[in-house]
Formats: sequence, C-alpha cells, structure tokens
Amino acid sequence: MGLTTYIIRRIAVAIPTFFGITLIIFVLIQMAPGDIIDFYTSANPDVIEDAEQMEKLKERLGLGQPIPIQYFKWVSRLIVFDFGHSFETHRKISEELKARLGATTALFLFSHLIGWPIAIAIGILSAIKPNSVYDHFGRAFALVGIAMPAFWIGLMLILVFGVKLRWFPLGGSVSSSIEYTGIFTMMWDHAWHLVLPSVTIALRSIATTMRMTRAEMLEVLKKDYIITARAKGVAENVIRIKHALRNSLMSVVTLIGLSMGYVFSGAVLTETVFGWPGIGRYMVHAVNVRDYPAVMAVAVLISMMVLLANLITDITYCWINPRIRYD
Repeated sequence: MGLTTYIIRRIAVAIPTFFGITLIIFVLIQMAPGDIIDFYTSANPDVIEDAEQMEKLKERLGLGQPIPIQYFKWVSRLIVFDFGHSFETHRKISEELKARLGATTALFLFSHLIGWPIAIAIGILSAIKPNSVYDHFGRAFALVGIAMPAFWIGLMLILVFGVKLRWFPLGGSVSSSIEYTGIFTMMWDHAWHLVLPSVTIALRSIATTMRMTRAEMLEVLKKDYIITARAKGVAENVIRIKHALRNSLMSVVTLIGLSMGYVFSGAVLTETVFGWPGIGRYMVHAVNVRDYPAVMAVAVLISMMVLLANLITDITYCWINPRIRYD
C-alpha cells in the first residue's frame, strides 16, 4: 500500500473519531452543573422578571430546543467551521478564536520547535557519554521537568525572574510602557514576553523527549548491526547519526505526537498564570461565565489539532524509516 492510500485511510478513520469526540464533548457539557441562564440571571437580577422573559432568553440562545436537535445543529455548523455565537458577547466564536489562535500558536512554536531539538541533542549526548557529567545533568533535568506541574513552574519563574531579578515581564504579551518605533521593536517585545510562558510549557515535554531519546539511543547502540558497522571501520559519527539516531527516533516521534494533548492542556494553565491572550485563557474565562458554546469550540479545536498531529506523526514514520509498509 502506498503512502497516499494510507493517508486517505487514516483520514477516513479520523472522521468518525472526530464525530465521536464531538458527541462526548456535547454530553459532558450538558452534564455540567449550572448554565448560562443561571449566570445571566445572577449577574442581572433585574433584567428577567418573569418566566416568559426566561423562555424568550432561552429561545434566543437556542436552549429551548430538545437536546438531540441542539447537538445535530451544532455539528452541522462545525462541518463548515462555524462554531456558533458566544453566549456572553454574542459575537461569532470563530472570530474570537481567530484573534487568540495566533498568540497560542506563537507560544507553541517558540517553545517546542526550539525545545525539541535541544531535548534530542541532550538525549544523544547523554547516551553516547553514559554516567558522565552531561548524563547526570540530563537525567536530573528530566526528573525535575517531569515532576513539577506546569502552573507551579510558571509561578516560580514569575517569582524568580520577574519579581526578584526583573529580567522578564510578569505577564501579558505586550508592554504598555513601551512605545513601538518599528516592527523590530514590537517583535522583540513580543519575544521577551514569550520567554517565561514558553519555558513553562516546554519544560515537561523537553524532559520526556530527552529521556526517551537517551533510552532509545542506548538500546540501539547495543544492536548487532552497530557492532558490525564499528567492526567494518565506519566512522563513529556516521554510526551515531545515520544508524543509531535514525532508528531511535521512531519512539521519539511517537512521543512527540502523543504529547500534543499535553501541550494544549498545559497551555490552558500557563496562559491563565501569565495572562497570555490565547485560546487557553479564553477557555478558562468561558468556563467561568458558563459560555458553553465557546468551551465546546475550544475543546473541538484542540481535538482537531491532536488528530492532525497524529496524522503527521504517522507520515513522519515513513520519512524516517522507508522500510515501513502500511498494510
């Protein structure tokens, strides 16, 4: 079976998986305590005076219809990428997400596309020099990164580097005290605000990736074909990069693909701690005000990203190891 056929089959499998996810999200939201009506009436007790006005409000928000009808209407809009309207702002959720998705994407790219190569490099160095100073440092770093929760890391970074040392801003994405004189000034200010939240998100992912790379490299370096290559006089760097690293990256790529869920769930806490204007902070606010269409939209968007990451992971397998055949 060719790669194109395999991709088509994977997409065909992802479609029912996606609809299953939407059903689970919708059912969980329906089971959640309270709703926007309760929040709205508690915040505006004088607006709704009788049951008739309550029914009109439910009808306007689309809550007066049977639950199955609400689900099918919601899913039918999702097919055309229409996430509906926010209960709180009455604006299109797609427009609100578009304004925040760029901030979350920048946080993801800044943290992981830089962090993953560093993690792989540390893992390789620890594997080729076991029980050295580099190896002990790498294992200690991995242990700390895995053990500490993201919100605690963020708070400690703010305390040390923001409050005590004043090297980085405490939160937000821009500085209100700086007047931009050009595009480079604006980019530098954004990048400076990105450092602490990026480190917070990336630390656990870097730690797990480094440990996996080290373990796989140590295992591959003991294989018979590595011993044979050394006996033939192949250069050590060629053995490590061409043979050992390429074969050990299979498990690392799997780990990176599966970690996408943690990346976005960690972004929810991190963006809240640092006041970062991304979709994670938007979701937390939506939960607090019972804006359930916005909550469901963010959950669906994250699910779509995880499904896409898994598909990219499967394709990467074939690029790393062309001997793989998808039957």
